[in-house]
This record gives sequence, C-alpha cells and structure tokens, in this order.
Amino acid sequence: MTELIRLFAKRSPVILNLNSIISFGIQTHPEHYQSTRFKNWETLCKANNVDELKTSMLKFLQSDDSIKTLDNLSKDWNRIISQFFAIGNEIRKEKAYEIIKESKIESLFGKDKSVFINQFTAVADTILSLTYLKNLGHKDNIDYQSAIKVMAFTERCFYSKMKIPDLDIAEYFKKPILLPSCFFRIDPCSEVSNSDSRFPFLDVQRITRSTNNSKVSDSSNCTCIENEECVKQNKCCVKPRIDLIDLMVVKDFTKCYQAGDLSFIKNVLEGEILSTKHRRLERTEELLETESEIRQFEERYLQTEDKTSLHKETEDILNQDRAFDAGLTTNSHFGINVGVTENLKYDLSFGTNSTTNLSSSQSKTKTNKDVRDYSKDVINRATKQLEEKVRKLSSMKRIFETEEKNKHVFDNSKGENVNGQYLYVNKVSRAQVYNYGKTAVIDLILPEPATLYKRLLEKKFTGVLPIKPIEILIDPDTITPNNYQSLINQYGLNEVELPPEMNKVVVLRINGEIDKKDAGKYNQIDGLSVSIPEDYVTSYMEWAISSFNWNDKGKTSMGATLGGLMLVHSWGGTSNSQINLPALDGIQPIGFYVWGVRDYDLMLTVHCKLKDDILTKWQLSILNKIKELNQTNLEKYEKTLAEYKNDKEEFDAKEAELKKERYNKNPFINRETEKAELKRMAISYISCQFFDQFDSLKNKVEPCGYPEMNIREAEQEGKFIQFFEQAFNWNLLTYIFYPYFWGKKCNWGKNLSEVSGDLIFEKFLQAGSCRVLIPIRNGFFDYVQYFIASGEIWGGNGTTPLPDDPH
Repeated sequence: MTELIRLFAKRSPVILNLNSIISFGIQTHPEHYQSTRFKNWETLCKANNVDELKTSMLKFLQSDDSIKTLDNLSKDWNRIISQFFAIGNEIRKEKAYEIIKESKIESLFGKDKSVFINQFTAVADTILSLTYLKNLGHKDNIDYQSAIKVMAFTERCFYSKMKIPDLDIAEYFKKPILLPSCFFRIDPCSEVSNSDSRFPFLDVQRITRSTNNSKVSDSSNCTCIENEECVKQNKCCVKPRIDLIDLMVVKDFTKCYQAGDLSFIKNVLEGEILSTKHRRLERTEELLETESEIRQFEERYLQTEDKTSLHKETEDILNQDRAFDAGLTTNSHFGINVGVTENLKYDLSFGTNSTTNLSSSQSKTKTNKDVRDYSKDVINRATKQLEEKVRKLSSMKRIFETEEKNKHVFDNSKGENVNGQYLYVNKVSRAQVYNYGKTAVIDLILPEPATLYKRLLEKKFTGVLPIKPIEILIDPDTITPNNYQSLINQYGLNEVELPPEMNKVVVLRINGEIDKKDAGKYNQIDGLSVSIPEDYVTSYMEWAISSFNWNDKGKTSMGATLGGLMLVHSWGGTSNSQINLPALDGIQPIGFYVWGVRDYDLMLTVHCKLKDDILTKWQLSILNKIKELNQTNLEKYEKTLAEYKNDKEEFDAKEAELKKERYNKNPFINRETEKAELKRMAISYISCQFFDQFDSLKNKVEPCGYPEMNIREAEQEGKFIQFFEQAFNWNLLTYIFYPYFWGKKCNWGKNLSEVSGDLIFEKFLQAGSCRVLIPIRNGFFDYVQYFIASGEIWGGNGTTPLPDDPH
C-alpha cells in the first residue's frame, strides 16, 4: 500500500466567552483575586519591560511572601491541601466534605475573605513567577497547580453549601490551570513604540519606497553579490500557535492489471523462421603521450704555456790599495712627514748606517751571474651548451564498449501461419482515504530548506588565491635615507645599499702667536687649506674662538676666508660666526688674517653636504631593485594565478560530477533527507535554539584522551531530545515546497541550476520556502503548549498550567 497524498483541513479558532473559559479551566488570577504585586507585573508586561519584570519576580521569589513549601501557608490551609494530596486521584465527595468541614470558615477565609485572598494570590503569584522564569517544572517544587485547585474547590464548596454533584468533583480536578496570557506574548527583543500604540507594527522607514528609480548612480548596484559576512545568531524567538486540523491520508493498492492498446505485432508464415538480432557498440579511445628530449654539448679547451727568461750579469772590479788604513763611516737619515685633516698622519723615514775598515792590500774581483726565470701558464676553458627539447603529444582515446545482442526467434517451419499480438497492460489501483481525525499541529513556513544540507555536503576549494603585487607609485625623489627602510619593507626587499651620509664636517684648528713688533699690524697667515671629502661639497662654515689676546693699541680684527666669503670677528665692528658657502669640492685654500692680535686659538668647522648626483644614484639603485623585485613577483603571481585558475576549474568539474551522484539517490532516501532537514529547522523554530549546546560527548578526556561523555550534560540534553522526539508525530510530517523566488534573490540562478533524478527532491533543492505541518502526538498537547508558552520542558509535579488564551 502506497501513500499518495495527505489532505488537511484547518479548523478555524473559536473565541470562547468568559463563562466558557471558566468552565474550561481554573484561572490563577481572576479579576477579583489580583494582588497589587500582580497588577504592577501586568503593567510591566503591557509595556514590554522584560528586564524589570524579571527582576521584580525574582525578588518576590527570594522574599518571605512567596510560597516555597506548604508550611508557608496557614495551618488550616496546609492541613486541607496536604490531606487532598494524600487522597490522590480518587477523590470522592464524602471524603472531600469531611476534610473541609474540619475547619472553620473564619480560619480559612476571615471576615472579609482577606485571609483566603492573601493565601490564594501568594500561591498564584508564585506559580506565575516560576513559570515566567522557566522553573515551575522543577522536580523539587510542590504541586502548586493542585494547591490552587484545592483552594478554589474549597471556596466553591462553602459558597454552594456543600451541594456539588459527584461527577462535578472528578471533572473539576481534571481542569487545567490557566495563567494570564499577557506574560506569554511578551517580546524580549523589542519594546512597544510610544508613537502610535494603536498600530505598533507600522514602521514608516520600512514601508517607504524611493520615488525616483530612473537613474542609477553606481554600476555596482546592478551586481548581485551574496552577503557572506559572518553575523551573530539572532536570539529573538517567536511562539508558534497550535492549530487544529482534520488530517486525511490517501493510500492506494494494486487491484488488477487489464489489457490495453496494441504495442507490437508479428506475423510468421508457415515454414518461416524469423530471427532478430540487435548489437550496439560505442567506442572512444584515449591516448596520452609525452616526449622529452635533452641534448648536451660541451667543448673544452686546455692550453699550457711555458715561459723562460735568462738574465746575465758580469761584474769586474779592480781595487788596488796601498799599505795604509782607510776608514769610511756613513750615517744618514731622511724622512717625509705628511699631515692631513681628519686626524690622519703619515710618517715615512729611511735610514742607513755603515762602517768600513780596509787594511793595506790589493784585490781583483770578477763575477758572472746567470739567472733563469721560469713560469708556466695553464688555461682551461670550457664551453657547455645545453639544449632541452620537450615535445608533448596528447590525444584521448577512451574505449567504452556496450554490446547488446537480442535474438528473438519465431520458428514456424512445421506449423500453420501464426499471428502474434503484444498488448500494453494497464494497472488498476484502488485508493482509499484514511481519516486521522482532529489533530493538533504547528504550522510553519521555513526559508530555503535545502541551504544547510547543500552547504554541509559541498567541498570548498582549498587553493589560496595569490595576492597581486602592489603597484609601484614612487619616483626617485620620494626615496630618502629617513623613509627608505619603510619602503623596502613595503615592497619586500631584503638587502639594499645603505644610504650615504647626507652631511659631513671637516674641523681645522688654527692657533699661533704674533711677534710683538708685528702684533699691531695686519698679518696674513698663509699655507692653510681644507680637504673636502669625496662626493661632498661645501655648504656653510662656522668657527668657535677658544681664546685670543689683542694689542693694547689700535683696532682688533680676525677673519677667515673660504670660496671668497669671510668670517669676521672685529672689536667694536661687524662680526659673524657663520657664513653660507658655494658648492666647493677637493682641496680648498683658506685665507686667514689677524690684526692687532698677539695670539689666537680657534676651531674652524666646514659643513659639507652630499652631492646631488651621488644621492640620485643611490635613489635610482633602490628604485631599480624595487622594480626588479616587483617584476619578479608579478611574473610569479601570474604563474601562480594561472595554476590557481586551472586547479579551480578541475575542482569545479569534479565537484559537479560528485554533485550529480550526491543528489541522484533512492527516492526513499531522498524523502528521509527532506524530513530530517525540515525536522531540524522546525525544532530550531519552536525551541529557539540551534543545536550549539549539544556537546555532552567530549573529544578528549583524561587520562587516555578518549572521547567520553559528561553525564550531567547528557542527562539534560537527553530530556530535550526525548521531548521533541516523542511529543511530535514526525512520521506524519506534511510539507509542500514553494518556488525558488521566495528565497534570496541573489541565489535564484544557483538554486535553479540544482538537478536531481528525483523530481520531488529537485523541488527540495530549488525551494525558496517550505510550508510544514507538524502533528502533536495524542497526550502531549498540554506539554507542547506549556513549552511554547514558557520555554520549559515540564518535569514537575501535577499537570501543566496553560496560558489563558481566549482562542
């Protein structure tokens, strides 16, 4: 039997009047039993003030006004509720009356009913606070719901004078507790707008549309780019409404097969044999050939040259001395002392000492010397030529052979004429509608249901896109000794020529004394000069006078001249200590004079700057290296980019083939995949969680580092899993896929390109949205409704309270 289709008819909600609501359940906060505390909470609820409401409820639960145990109630109410708890579910009228009659009305209600109201509102406010703070279902809590029922039942008995029908007692304690609905419609993610409380859903900015769409200012606005920015998970939740439907499932089964139209006719005459053969062959050949040839040619030249030279010396000496002693003593010394600037000094000296004593004698000397010099030169020259020839020949030859041979023989060689007819067969099915009756469902619209499924299966290309070298936007003038280090770091240079010094100084000390007879005159000091360092020219000159003494009579003046410009120090006249110089290089003479000065001592400093052409040469060397490196990096980038694109194309081609295999599965498996994805999204929608906390199994646990579970976390996660697996009938999940255009616009083309051999699964892959109906199992309606209202899985005593919803 095959399921063909599911039909559901949604039932419209019915608005109950106040009497119907009272007969349906027991209200915790009826209008005439509301504490001042609850009224303040209700005001905060209507104002959507979540933080202050939670703070106020928590403060109440920590105070002595809340009901933590039955001992916090009065003695009589504690006794009555405890005795009703002891009876359990088997409540009879006689026993209930007996328990109530043991107490007096005054002790239970008071004269103005204030005792009952205080006790009742304390229990009701405790229930509401625990529910809102998701702690009413704690297993250690008392059965607050049954306590409220007992108190309300006792009040009803006194007012009816103990005349309640037997059936009414049992049905009364089966009624659910109804909580104020306002506290379960509050939105923790927004506040109510004060601008227009009648229509808080109106947002002027959202519904405003541009009135001028005729011009496009930026062409990038016409490019559809999917937003891949990682955003934070939105924790704002909604409370889906539970609807009632009539669920009907159409199933069919095969009844019979009937003959249909003709499909094939063959006539075979008497004595005829009819044979049919069919053969199909498809062949593709793939051949891959690579040829590589390397030729190496080497020439070597070896040359050896011997050289010999001969020198001949002949010396004839004839000495004839008389008989007397002659002595010769020589002592000579000469030297050169050279002094230059910058504390460099050279001292060259040569000396000889000889003493000769000859007695009276006569001698004759003749010397012949033959000197032979021998040298040998060996020259080894090699020329090597390497030639590599690569020839790559690629051809494809695939052999794919499919051969199908069919032999169908009609042998009528010994019979009468035969006429054969082949008919199409029609399948006759019988369909039946199965009515599952009224079922509570949650109706959801889920966006792009296949997106996560496709994302988890697809493989990302792991290649790294190379970064293009930055363009060189500098010229030589922008390179300076101060910023060159940052520039070479920016462009990736490692070793460069260090920058030359921009400035140098040459210091010359000038001192001396003037004869007394010339002290009052003009004295020119000659022979002074300064050596300008190589690659530098003069910039300016200054002096620092350590001391000088002048003559008592006449004027006093000193001056130093370089390049036609003078430094002057004059007593009673014009003086300067620094002058700018023209660009001079090499050794430059310095003019110096004194007038009326007996002695002087000063330091003359010449400041030099680097020549412009030297600086430009260094700047060009840096720039050229940057360009060379940039060109190398650019070539490497282009090569890497080509490899990246090639690898990407190969990866995409393989991924496309894998995708076809991935999506072409058994239709039964595809249906299970669809249900699993929709189930995951529905659970997140209802529970407002995204499976981030399911990590009770730890990957590495001491001492061996094996995966082990955290038992406490596994218990908590198990309760959550058990609730959602059992509370909903996932086997009857009903869904319909809506077209691609209900999804993100930039994904339209991508979604439409998804192909599968299963048409329903293809609709799943392309869907822009999906409607899902999730049936609630029988017996779990109250638990699901409580979870949606409070966000807590019920695990406490008694029955679950429900929101006081008029629908």
